[in-house]
Amino acid sequence: MTRDEDALRMLAELEAANADLAERVRAPVWYHPALGLLMGGLCAVQAAPVPGMYAYYAVFIAGLILLVRAYIKRTGLWVSGYRAGRTRWISVGLATITTGLMLLSAWLFHTRKEALAPFVFAGLIAVIVTIGGFVWEAAFRADLRDGGRL
Repeated sequence: MTRDEDALRMLAELEAANADLAERVRAPVWYHPALGLLMGGLCAVQAAPVPGMYAYYAVFIAGLILLVRAYIKRTGLWVSGYRAGRTRWISVGLATITTGLMLLSAWLFHTRKEALAPFVFAGLIAVIVTIGGFVWEAAFRADLRDGGRL
């Protein structure tokens, strides 16, 4: 075997390993909707009394811990949402959009006394985070297939 053949074989093995990893990191189908519901709940809870808010914060933290554990158990690894690559812009965009929607909802609820605002915005946030999660995952898997790093 020549050096060129060895290099091509190794490159093919690396591409196959990247493709296998891209399949392995697929989240369970319920993962992104669950995260969307948790995030939407953060907005909806603005309409609750303070003790209810604190109770939801505990549920939110527990839910995040369970989601992280489920992902690690399924894939064997955890990846930062803000890693370099295509995913960073998706993460920053999602964080910006959800923060803006939560602030707008809080302003409408507390200043304008729009009682339904937290619930309407919660539904919107849940949908955006769910779709964004699937988009983030597709971008991450594409990065891996293209030879990117974790």
